[in-house]
Amino acid sequence: MRGTVAKFRRWLRFNLLYERRPPWDTGVSPPELIELLETLKPGHALDVGCGTGTNLITMAAYGWDVVGADLAWLPVLKARQKIKKINRNSRVFHADVTGKTGIKGTFGLVLDIGCYHSLSPLQRANYRRNLMNWLGKDGIYLLYAHKCIQPCDGHGITKEDIDSFQEFIMLTWLREGAEVRPDGSGGQPAAWLRFDRN
Repeated sequence: MRGTVAKFRRWLRFNLLYERRPPWDTGVSPPELIELLETLKPGHALDVGCGTGTNLITMAAYGWDVVGADLAWLPVLKARQKIKKINRNSRVFHADVTGKTGIKGTFGLVLDIGCYHSLSPLQRANYRRNLMNWLGKDGIYLLYAHKCIQPCDGHGITKEDIDSFQEFIMLTWLREGAEVRPDGSGGQPAAWLRFDRN
C-alpha cells in the first residue's frame, strides 16, 4: 500500500511540475549527448524519463529510431506532438519505468537524464532489471544524475548504485561536476556516466 501511495505522489508531483515549465526542461540537448551521437552509428534509442521530447528530437535528427517513456501525462502528450511534427514513426509511452512498461525490443542507446536519481531503492532495482532487458548487445547507457550528498536523503546516485549497474554493464567514463541552473549559477553536484554492454 505504501508503495502505491508513493508511486501516486510521484506521478502527481511530476504532472503538476509540468503544468509550468520545470527547470530541467530547457529545450536544449546537453553537449554530452551531442558528443556521443556524433561518434555513433544510428540505431534504436530509448529515452527514459523523456519529458517533452527534446532529446528524442535531437536523436532523431542524428538518424536514430527513437522511443520515449515518461511517468507524467503532460510531457508525454507534448513529446508525441513534437514527434508527429517531424513525421517520425516513433512511440512515446506513458509508463512507469520501474514497472511493466509495454516497451518492446532492445536498444543500442538508452538515455536517462534525471530519472534514476529520484527513485527509491526498490524502484531503482526494478529499473535496473528493465534496463537489462532494454539494452542490446554492445549497447550504451548514458546517465545524468545528481550525486548523493552525505548524509544521503535518498536523492542522487551513490557508489552502490554505480556498482549495481556494473553487475551487467561496464562503466566507460564518469564526468563529475555541478548542475548548472537556468540562471547560470551552480547547483547540486552531478555526474554524467557512460556504461557499455559487451
